[in-house]
Amino acid sequence: MATLSKFEQFSKNFTLSLVSISLVLLLLEGASFLILRAQGIVPNQYNFAQIISGYHVFRNTPGIALWNEVKENPSDPPTTIDWEAGFYSDNPISVEKPEGVIRIFIMGGSAMYGIGQFPPFAEVHPYHLGVLSYALGPAGQLERYLQKQRPDLKFEVINAAATDRLLHQSMIYYLETISRYSPDIVINVDGYNDLYFGMMSGRPYAQVESRIGNYINLWNNAGAYQPNVMRLFMLGYQRFIHPMVDEQLKQQFFFKEDLNQEKYGFAAYKEVEESFIQSTQRFLQILDHYMAVLKADDVDFIFGLQPQLYRQINKEWSEIENRMRTTVFGVGPNMAPELIERLILMSKFFFDEYLSDASRARVMQNQFDFVDINQEIQSLKSDFELYIDYCHFTVPGSKKVAEILGQRVLKRLPAPRSEN
Repeated sequence: MATLSKFEQFSKNFTLSLVSISLVLLLLEGASFLILRAQGIVPNQYNFAQIISGYHVFRNTPGIALWNEVKENPSDPPTTIDWEAGFYSDNPISVEKPEGVIRIFIMGGSAMYGIGQFPPFAEVHPYHLGVLSYALGPAGQLERYLQKQRPDLKFEVINAAATDRLLHQSMIYYLETISRYSPDIVINVDGYNDLYFGMMSGRPYAQVESRIGNYINLWNNAGAYQPNVMRLFMLGYQRFIHPMVDEQLKQQFFFKEDLNQEKYGFAAYKEVEESFIQSTQRFLQILDHYMAVLKADDVDFIFGLQPQLYRQINKEWSEIENRMRTTVFGVGPNMAPELIERLILMSKFFFDEYLSDASRARVMQNQFDFVDINQEIQSLKSDFELYIDYCHFTVPGSKKVAEILGQRVLKRLPAPRSEN
């Protein structure tokens, strides 16, 4: 038997090693694929809740399930975002409206979407994370309320809200998508996102457009092939390591501040009120534009200011709500102190002193309806928990908001035949 040269021995060993490593990697990749499938994760699926849009920066990702859904019953099927339009309901939504149905769309940000607690507020008291199911969220609660009050009619209430959405994005979303679905009533409940991302700067379009790069990066990253081994590793990271990292991030956003200090008082607000009024004119102009579009389509409109924990006109705070209100504010860890002061002053006083009346006047002038939910909840006592953080709702809170909106809807419906 001939002796192999050193080069031949190296080539043989290298080839065997390469084949062995390839087989091991293939086995790992195949095993990872099977584990991911068993976990209900479809390989190479776009897994982010929002996706880039050519019209309004982002939209809810079609076909994705609600994140960490909070259900009435654990056995209930998961709620899935509509495959085309990016909204959800209790039944599939056709473009053609069924005969005899009153179709209502709810628009707005994360509060109306049904999002859970912003994590830093769990330091005061933990509430649910994730997203309320359709049945527990404002849209489902509204449909249930209306159907009970008016059993002679058939309602279809569709949740078309999205986390972080601003009023001008709702208007573009209506033009792009919702107008195709023949809505009878559109309900927008907004306030905090526009305050944070638009009213502070006075340039809501530019403020939101600056974030488009984030969604492009998500799209590019999701489009690239990811080995299943790496996806399995990331799954393990999300489940076992990320909670520890998230706890550290939560501490960075846990901003402790007593909002009763003199620098956050009414006198301090009055010094900057005029600048707030000026920076809000673009928001009010967008409201005018939105109403003109809806009027052109003969669609009824209810515009609401969402309840916010920090406003002075409010419910009677519970012990938990009061601790959240006076010790926590949801701001970024790198926000400049002067911006924090402006945000707090605008949150506490500006809606009550100017924006509510200014919005009401414009809406009523157009023969639409306006509701400031903070004014509607003043009778709620401290034993009723409405807030889980600065603006999101408990399940009973979601039901209460839906009833307030439902009362407005009922006033705009034709009277029952027996009363005609």
